[in-house]
Amino acid sequence: MNENDEIKKTNVRKILAKKLLKQYLFVSFGVLLVDLGFYFFLQPANLVIGGMTGVSIILSRYIPDTSWFTPSIFLYFANGVCLILGLIFIGKDFFFKTIYASLLSPTIIYILEKTVSYDIFYNSINESKLLICFICSSLLTGIGVGIAIKNNGSTGGMDVIQKIISKFFKVPMSITMYVTDVIVVFIAGFYFSPFKFDLELTVYGIVGVIGVAYIVDVVALSLRPRRTMYVITKNPDAIKDVIFKELDRGVTLSDVRGGYTGDPLTMLICTMDKNESYRMSGIISNIDPKAFTFVTSCKEVRGDYENRGLFL
Repeated sequence: MNENDEIKKTNVRKILAKKLLKQYLFVSFGVLLVDLGFYFFLQPANLVIGGMTGVSIILSRYIPDTSWFTPSIFLYFANGVCLILGLIFIGKDFFFKTIYASLLSPTIIYILEKTVSYDIFYNSINESKLLICFICSSLLTGIGVGIAIKNNGSTGGMDVIQKIISKFFKVPMSITMYVTDVIVVFIAGFYFSPFKFDLELTVYGIVGVIGVAYIVDVVALSLRPRRTMYVITKNPDAIKDVIFKELDRGVTLSDVRGGYTGDPLTMLICTMDKNESYRMSGIISNIDPKAFTFVTSCKEVRGDYENRGLFL
């Protein structure tokens, strides 16, 4: 191995190390946001929107002496059990990817328990306490989970149970997330001593599950909406040149044929930002008024895509 090859390998290792460090920093920030949402808003409002933190709120109702039963202690225990189950049923790769967040989350909550009162913000709210806590916790939880997922991380806990259910029952992960969280919310709605059902908290919880899932999608799949434009035309070169010049984006060309006329045509495919698609539609119609153009929404874009358009 020559010196140049060794330098290249060293540079690659540095790049990978920096990327891994960046991922861990973002995952840590995501877990922090989730824990802040739980500690300062969900816990004082007795509001459950799923997850192991929701289970800790439910159990705290029926343990008379809560001096020893704190959310952090429960989460250490629960996340530890979930990690062992993940190691057994999913594998060591998943175990090592999850262990960091599973231990970080209760540690952050433990530090908060020892340094600041959980109801400091709750007591400062004069009206609509439940509504404000619901909004703040949903935003913090959704953004935090989204950041963690976007950086190939996890928040641990219930994620492991959902993954196991998804694997063995062949159910999409998105479905297991909704089902398990909604079950936790419904359990939280029941008070067994005395027996009653709190409809208000249950409705808030279900809406919270849906809202958090939506926020996670928005954050994890990028905050900017994308559009993919399909243009079927007899004048592909002119349109391609305009896209290159105006948007500085790549274009895919495909030979197609009209189903009715049998005429040979070219279809251009280009993914762009939403505001760019509005402008390009008008430009394309000026170049080729007969061009058949349609635009679809993109939920996720991967690969060589940059925010470099001129219409930003």
